[in-house]
Amino acid sequence: MANKFFRDVLTPSATTETAIYTVPAANAATVSSLRVTNRNASSATLDVKLYPAGGATGYSLLKSYVLPTNATMDVFSGVPLNMEETDVLKVTSSVATVDFVISYLEMDRN
Repeated sequence: MANKFFRDVLTPSATTETAIYTVPAANAATVSSLRVTNRNASSATLDVKLYPAGGATGYSLLKSYVLPTNATMDVFSGVPLNMEETDVLKVTSSVATVDFVISYLEMDRN
C-alpha cells in the first residue's frame, strides 16, 4: 500500500465544467487544498462539485462563489476532502483566466 502526494494545475475554459481530478480505481484520496486565483480584470463566479463514483449527480462544494479580481482563495479552507475510488472533482469558472491548483494524497488500496 503506497501513499503518494500530488499536485495538479488547471485553467479551464470559461463556463465549461471540467474535471480537475478523478480518483483512480483501487485508490482513495484526501484533497488537502484547492487553491483558486482569478487573474481576470473582473470578478469570476466559481462552482466546485463532487461526483461520487463518477456518477451523473454532482454535489456542490462551492456554488456561485464570486472571487474578486486578482484574488486567491482555498475552496476547502484547511478542511480536507476524502474521496473514494472513481470519485470525480469538477470545477467551473465564469471566465477563462482562473487558475486552479489542487494538492492531494493518493492511497493505494492494494
